[in-house]
Amino acid sequence: MKKNVRRILGLMAFFLAMTGLGEVSKVYALPYQVNIDTSSLFGTPADIAFDLVSNDSVSNSVLITNFATDGILGLSSTSGGVSGSLPGDVTLSDAAFFNELLQGITLGNSLSFLLELTESAPLGLTPDQFSLFLLNPLTGFSLVATSDPTGADALFAIDITGAPFGELSTYHSMAQAAPIPEPSTLFLLGSGLLGLYRFHRRAGKVCSIG
Repeated sequence: MKKNVRRILGLMAFFLAMTGLGEVSKVYALPYQVNIDTSSLFGTPADIAFDLVSNDSVSNSVLITNFATDGILGLSSTSGGVSGSLPGDVTLSDAAFFNELLQGITLGNSLSFLLELTESAPLGLTPDQFSLFLLNPLTGFSLVATSDPTGADALFAIDITGAPFGELSTYHSMAQAAPIPEPSTLFLLGSGLLGLYRFHRRAGKVCSIG
């Protein structure tokens, strides 16, 4: 009897671990690959501002990974819910209304990173928003003028709307943020290309035989 109970408890623990129900974890939406062309500002001291603004009571966070640059990182400072440091992984959570990682850098030709956001959004309310800026470390103003309608000159912003990628708005050509498809989508695309290749090979053989 005791063995059966232990076995059942063990199976339950295994099931919870496999489904993620046995631990508290955040579910992230599909990631963005972000590339910033800073060649026009090469050698310029700057602050990269990663900002998460909380506009509702729903909990969200932003994960930054795979950060890379040919620039030189300097000192950083944080406000609100920020953990980790670049070039390692960084998480911004909406612990406060305004949450920011301000990373000092002497700009090189480019910088890039992966960006993942949770996708919780209340109906009918203003969504949380992530935005990215390149700031003058002396004045706190943007190094470039952008089409940001708020006048803050963000390079881009993403509203966390509940959709898999949220809602992206890009305000300057130096910034590129491209959604990365799900693995299943990539698999289907690869399968389609492979099928097309096989079809052409077979067609070629038939023509050569004829």
